[in-house]
Amino acid sequence: MQINTRAGVAATTRDTAIKWIKRCLREITRKDYELPVDYATARADIVVTLKSAGHRSSACAKGISIDLTAFNTGRTALIEYPAFAKDPVIGSRETLSPESVLAATIAHEISHFVQYRYGPDTRWLCKRYRKPHGEGFQDIYRILRARVINPHFSLT
Repeated sequence: MQINTRAGVAATTRDTAIKWIKRCLREITRKDYELPVDYATARADIVVTLKSAGHRSSACAKGISIDLTAFNTGRTALIEYPAFAKDPVIGSRETLSPESVLAATIAHEISHFVQYRYGPDTRWLCKRYRKPHGEGFQDIYRILRARVINPHFSLT
């Protein structure tokens, strides 16, 4: 995992973000999900940029960029895209801890990374990975939210 940390990102914040990135990658690379990659390879494939610039987080087939401003300012609301904001598993949430909001943001971006990097070569994703917030993305995000992120909502 190549990690690029921009100015203004504290070491403890960086470590928190990396912890959630590893958890998401470990879950989604389990054999159950039939991705054409194992955990070690996925970690080697991803380039992570951590910044605190007040911009959006983003992802592509090469890696993810996480903006930590919301975490640093203590944001407690997770706002998702309208297409799935009301979904009981991957939808928006209020009154979360800032770490839970960060974890969900990371899961969102990891889902995009997996979608674009491994979607074309994955049996259950190959026909529906192209649309940015479409079925393929939502399936990946649902796995990460249900198995990794949501169980921690009441704990953090």
